[in-house]
Amino acid sequence: MDALLTSVCAATRMRWRDRIAMLFFPKGMVLTMAAMLLFFIHLLIFASDVYNFCFTYHYDRMSFRYTVVLMFSKVISICWAAMGSLYAEMEDYKIARCFALVILMLNTAMFFNRLSLEFLAMQYREESH
Repeated sequence: MDALLTSVCAATRMRWRDRIAMLFFPKGMVLTMAAMLLFFIHLLIFASDVYNFCFTYHYDRMSFRYTVVLMFSKVISICWAAMGSLYAEMEDYKIARCFALVILMLNTAMFFNRLSLEFLAMQYREESH
C-alpha cells in the first residue's frame, strides 16, 4: 500500500510537459529525439558552410565565430544519443534500438565532418585579436 501511495505522489509531482513527453515517446527516446533535433540543426549549419566554402567562396559567411559552440554542442548531442542508445538497449523494442544507434552514428559522422571542414577552411579564417 505504501509503495502505491509513493508512486501516486511521485506521479502527481510531474509537470504537464513531462506527461506529454511520456505519452508520445517510449522510455528513453526523449534523449534520442533531442539528439536528432540537434543533428538536424547541425546539418543545416554544415550545409550552409559547405555551400559557402565550395560553391560561393564567401568565406566571411561561414560560421567560424561559433566553432567552439558548435563543437561543444556536437559533443553534447553525441552524449545524448549515446545515453538514448543505452536506454534503448535495455528495452525489447527493436526499432527503438535501431533508431537510437542510427542517430548516434549520424551525430558522430557529423562531428568528424565538421572537424574536417574546420581544418580545410583554416587558412581562410579571418582572425581578429
